Parts: sequence; C-alpha cells; structure tokens
Amino acid sequence: MMDQAESLRRLVSQGKKIKKSRVITVTGGKGGIGKTCISVNLSLSLKKLGYNVTIIDADLGFSNVEIELGVTSKYTLLDVLYNNKTITEVINEGPLGIKYISSGGDFNLIKEGVDLSLFLNNIKILDYYSDFIIVDTGAGLNEVVHNFLKAADEVLIIVTPEPTSIMDAYTLIKYSLMGENKKINVLINKAKSFEDYKKVYNRFEKVVQNYLGVFLIDLGYLEEDEKMMECIIEQNPIILKYGNSKTARRIMHIASQIANQPPPKENNGLWGIFSRLINRGGFK
Repeated sequence: MMDQAESLRRLVSQGKKIKKSRVITVTGGKGGIGKTCISVNLSLSLKKLGYNVTIIDADLGFSNVEIELGVTSKYTLLDVLYNNKTITEVINEGPLGIKYISSGGDFNLIKEGVDLSLFLNNIKILDYYSDFIIVDTGAGLNEVVHNFLKAADEVLIIVTPEPTSIMDAYTLIKYSLMGENKKINVLINKAKSFEDYKKVYNRFEKVVQNYLGVFLIDLGYLEEDEKMMECIIEQNPIILKYGNSKTARRIMHIASQIANQPPPKENNGLWGIFSRLINRGGFK
C-alpha cells in the first residue's frame, strides 16, 4: 500500500486527475437517534457489497465510531495536519477490512504555519483508495456540524418519530442545507411499523417541501430493535452478529439503494469538502 501511496503522491504532484470518492455525511440534529450505529452498519454493508469504504469520525471530542467498531486510533487527522503524518499512517482497519479515521479533535484548518497543500494532497490519496467515505458528524447543530454540512455534496439525515427529532432535522435543513446543490437522503429510524414510518416521513417531507422548497430522497426505515442496543454494548455491529436479522437485511437493502443511486451532480470527493472548509475559514 505504501508503494501505491508513493505512486499516487507523484500523480498528485504532477497535477494528474484522479478518482474522487463518494462522500456521504451522516447527520440528524439531536443525539440518541442512532446516527453512529447506522453509519457503522451502513459502512459494513457497503463493504459487503464489494466497495472500499472509509469511515471518518467527525464528532469532535467523542470517538463513538471507534467504540462501536472496537478499534483504537494511535494517530488522527490532527497528526496529518500538525505532526507530519501521512494519511496512510492514520488509517485504522476495522471489521471486514473497512478503514477508519478519527478526526482527533477540534482543529483549526487555517492555523498559521500549517502546510495546507500537503494536507489536501493526503486527502486526495484517501479519496483515491475509497469508493465511499462515510462521515459521522456530531450531535446537535453547532458550528462544526454546520460548516461540514455546508461543504458536503451528499447528506444522509437520520430522523426518529420523536417530535424533537423531526424539528431538529427541519432546522438542520433550514440553516445548513437550503440553497445548496446537494443530495439529501432521509432515513427514518426506530419506527414502530411501516405505517408509523410512512406517517413520519410524509409529514416531514411535506413540511420541508412546502416551507423550504427542498427535495428529499426517501431511503426507507428501520424499526425499533433490541438487538441493536445489544450489539452496541458488545461492540459488535448487527450486520456482523445478526446478519440474517430483519434489521440487518434492511440495512443491506438501504446500502444497495445508495450504491445504485447516481452520485451528486457536484461530486468533489473529500478533497472538495476540505477545500471548501478551508475557503470558508475552517471548522470554526
């Protein structure tokens, strides 16, 4: 892999055009909606479908993806930005061979003395190796989440039937995604039934279209499942432990839906996201 990385660095330095990954930023406003659990299981499902997948934990300060995967990060993106590590040095391997990277904390992309061109070249390398990059954002709509969503090309919003979750998702779209040329997927989590899911989604879609004029893509739903909590506690994702369960099969179906969708009209990969973040003054 290191020989390939060196070859890719030469291509980057020569200005050659290289493949861009499809980056899906997973969000949802409030905490406790199953966002990280879905990010992890969706990533594993895409890997089972044959894609090269990288998860980036962008929940600054809380490494929930790391906990659910049962992996530990020695180095993070902070080390690429500040401590001269290469992107290949901060990649951790999880179940099924998926790759995992921790953001490492609240860092400043425009700090004086930081070599941003070198950092972005490292990001290009990550783009090249990944078919999909799943970015798990933090809970709430703080400035970090807001800026990342503004820079994203494609978003997956997790919504539960709770009124607070629906309102938070609406607010998130209103303040971070309106007027942006991006794909917005919606997944209803913890629904009691198909009828419950349709009721929640239809109400949410109607409000978003009528008041915000934003088009949504319906990815379906996941029902409440005690096995999900069991798997979180055991740090063994449901896709692995109960692969034939109803929930696991539904997640695989959702992964297939995503894989079969055309990419966003503007698909600039992770490099494009970080370039926009830098142009907008970083995370802060």
